[in-house]
Amino acid sequence: MAKKLKKNEDQQLDAVRMSSQEIWQAGLAAFAKAQEEEGKFFSMQVFEERVLRALSSIGVPNREEIDALNQRIDALTQQVLALGGTPAPVVKKAVAKKAVAKPAVKKAAVKKAPAKKPAAKKTKSAK
Repeated sequence: MAKKLKKNEDQQLDAVRMSSQEIWQAGLAAFAKAQEEEGKFFSMQVFEERVLRALSSIGVPNREEIDALNQRIDALTQQVLALGGTPAPVVKKAVAKKAVAKPAVKKAAVKKAPAKKPAAKKTKSAK
């Protein structure tokens, strides 16, 4: 009886070990995946910061500055309307397509030499 209990406990202990090992491996896999994704996120964030810094250095306004300008325009438009004026029409930038004239290309007439007739074969006279 004691041997049966011991054997049953060993089987249960082995099952617990196997499942804990599987859980541990799954956790390691999830951790490795998270590190990989973090690396991608970090490199993308660094790239975005560099682009923003470069744009800022050449004077391109950022999103917050553009939003602030839009709010200011809206406020000024409301003031103009309150004074009885009419708002300025919305100006859309039209991109003019320039017609590019392509020069006519004429192929030079190539004179072909007349086809030569094959030379007549010389025949040996009969003896």
